[in-house]
Amino acid sequence: MRIPLGGLLTPLLAPSHMMALIALGLLIGGHRATVVPNAAFAAGLAAGLTGIALGVGETPATDVLLVATAATAGLVALARALPIVLTAALAALVGVSFGLDSPPEAISLAAGVVLLISTGIEAVAALFLVVLVARYLNRRWWQQLAIRIVGSWIAASAILGLALRFARGLVF
Repeated sequence: MRIPLGGLLTPLLAPSHMMALIALGLLIGGHRATVVPNAAFAAGLAAGLTGIALGVGETPATDVLLVATAATAGLVALARALPIVLTAALAALVGVSFGLDSPPEAISLAAGVVLLISTGIEAVAALFLVVLVARYLNRRWWQQLAIRIVGSWIAASAILGLALRFARGLVF
């Protein structure tokens, strides 16, 4: 059986997906406890991917993902620690919208399910990697400043993406 590289690369090829993973990873990496938000993201992602597999139809997942990314990155830029419950809720929202915004490009249902599973595995692994890097880089003042700058750029990019979708009449 071939390894479905399309599913593995989906979170890295879509800019909105990559921005969401980086912003959420930076936010989670600023907490001491990272298990609950990571699990919430994985559960939300599984729910969104299951919804896509069951054919829920067209959803405003791209817009919700961009709004959630802007909010998450804005919180990173502000360097305000949220309670772990709110961080987990935001991670679950990002996970659901991420999953619903990842339709597989496959002809058969079996191939589509394999692509969705590989997308989920890669997204969780990428988020875990960003969380590890963020925890490592969150030690010195200049590293914390760099994380805040990255958060502000991601927030600005997500807002610009929403503005572009709004200008084209694609929002909601």
